[in-house]
Amino acid sequence: MSKRFPIPEFDRDAFKNRAWSAPVLLDAAGQQRLRDAAKRGETGACGGHAIAVDAALAAKYKFEGAHLHALYCVLPPAPVQLVGRSWAWPIQRALVLDGSAAATAQVLADWTTPRPMNTRLGPDNGITLPGGPVVVLLGHRVGERWIANRTLVSGDGSTAGKGFSVISACGEDNDFHACNLTFSWR
Repeated sequence: MSKRFPIPEFDRDAFKNRAWSAPVLLDAAGQQRLRDAAKRGETGACGGHAIAVDAALAAKYKFEGAHLHALYCVLPPAPVQLVGRSWAWPIQRALVLDGSAAATAQVLADWTTPRPMNTRLGPDNGITLPGGPVVVLLGHRVGERWIANRTLVSGDGSTAGKGFSVISACGEDNDFHACNLTFSWR
């Protein structure tokens, strides 16, 4: 590791050879049910769920591709730590929004890797989100576009019932260490 430009530790081997199948998309009614359950303090509602991406939102942030979808991440109504890590040849992007409507969604985090094969994705120690639901898009750069990554939701990197990870693969192999986000709370 370079002393001049240290990079965060990231055990990419822990994310290799994961089973994957195309995600089942959660509809608007399902999103509302989860949002309401989280507001009531039901910890079982917290987690990541695949949702469709509105064409206007995808166009606004230049996301496209065969695996285009977002993750609706239900978080408790309390501070949540968000940490990003990556290990991939293409430049990766993690976009975290406060909603899925192109006209009103605000960017909470828009992180890209500084160069290929770098584990840095966002600040080393992450950021703190206020809690509540967020929408996440993960992808890799091809020219001026961002091609959506395949994703999985996992318990990696978090204490049971106190967080989850959204992990992704930018190729067709099942190594899900391309662009990963971990949400954790107390």
